[in-house]
Amino acid sequence: MPSFSTPRPRLNSSPINIARTAPGYWAQIAAGDPFRLLFPVGTLIGILGVLMWPLYVWNFTHVYPGIMHSRIMVEGFLTCFVIGFLTTALPRLLDVPRVGLGESLGFAAALMATALAHFLGWTLLGDALFFLTLSALVLALAIRAIFRKDTPPPAFVLVAMGLLSALIGSAVLLLAQVVPESVSPTASTTARLLLNQGYLLLPIMGIGAFLLPRFFNLPNRQNFPESLALPPGWKLRALFAMCCGLAVIVSFVLEATGNLRTGCGLRAVAVLIYFIREVPVHQAGFGGGTLALGLRIALFAFPCGYGLMAISPDRISSYLHIIFITGFSLLTFVVASRVVLGHSGQSDKFRAPLHAVRVMLALVTLAMLTRVSADWMPAISMTHYAYAGTAWICGVLIWAAAILPSVRRPDA
Repeated sequence: MPSFSTPRPRLNSSPINIARTAPGYWAQIAAGDPFRLLFPVGTLIGILGVLMWPLYVWNFTHVYPGIMHSRIMVEGFLTCFVIGFLTTALPRLLDVPRVGLGESLGFAAALMATALAHFLGWTLLGDALFFLTLSALVLALAIRAIFRKDTPPPAFVLVAMGLLSALIGSAVLLLAQVVPESVSPTASTTARLLLNQGYLLLPIMGIGAFLLPRFFNLPNRQNFPESLALPPGWKLRALFAMCCGLAVIVSFVLEATGNLRTGCGLRAVAVLIYFIREVPVHQAGFGGGTLALGLRIALFAFPCGYGLMAISPDRISSYLHIIFITGFSLLTFVVASRVVLGHSGQSDKFRAPLHAVRVMLALVTLAMLTRVSADWMPAISMTHYAYAGTAWICGVLIWAAAILPSVRRPDA
């Protein structure tokens, strides 16, 4: 199965010739690297979404940012990185035409419009734009899949399940806003869980099984010989992934019907079993550099957060931030770091001590601890929300200053 990296020049190419022929920033996006545009856009949207809390707490704005913040982070910030990764990686994995400049600009513009709509409080418009954007992504990838010359990793069935969860969840929430009486409270809660968690958790499990073993030099169970037909063993791996994914979806239904402890416990077990089998980090020791350290923190956050939610279901809203801050967002920045470094000729830094990334890890972890602990201190909880947001933004700005300039750097 081919790796997704840009071709290297011939050995007899001189540095002068390489410099003269190196493609520019927009040419690299047009050549099939949408992440170079979508990762910076997503970072800006994420900062906007988190900045809403300090602005509200310190009286710069007067609209409570609860729903707006969550929608911006899921439908804007994290979706930019999801689309940036998938539209860069999948065409390479399937050996199909790359995503060009027009599609990349379209996705970026749509996601910025989605974030702006939510920032202005236009939830219905924001949800509708998100649904249309994700539908366009699924359509673009499905059309390319028809012409595939290789089979995707079996764990990518979870990616498909995650995208389907987002489409179903956002469609139901749209219907609930337009015709409220047509959607029951249970269906609305299930849809919210599918959108806010299933949409992100399932692709992380699927992509993680394929990508994350590389962080630790572990054997990759998702590597199969290049083949248009399903190779031997592929169906069994896909079935295992699908069963774990279905367990996650069932856990959302259980939680929505009031079985909070059972639902969160089942989710914790499903995630833990899947990652132990597909990404056995416990077998890798404690080396691997800064990116591996960040990955360990992020992977630990998922069973830890869901386990605590199962033990104390009355604190679900607090412990959920373990999942979102040190799970989804931290893992996003760690994987994005590797993608950017790998596509800018800096793969030697994969296992290096990256000081800016270490600072980001510390500040994002501090943000999580501050946010979670705030709910035990009701008298000062709002100021802790602002402190947590400020710590997260500072960490992301430091990461962005160190990593994102390399999106302009071609892989020489």
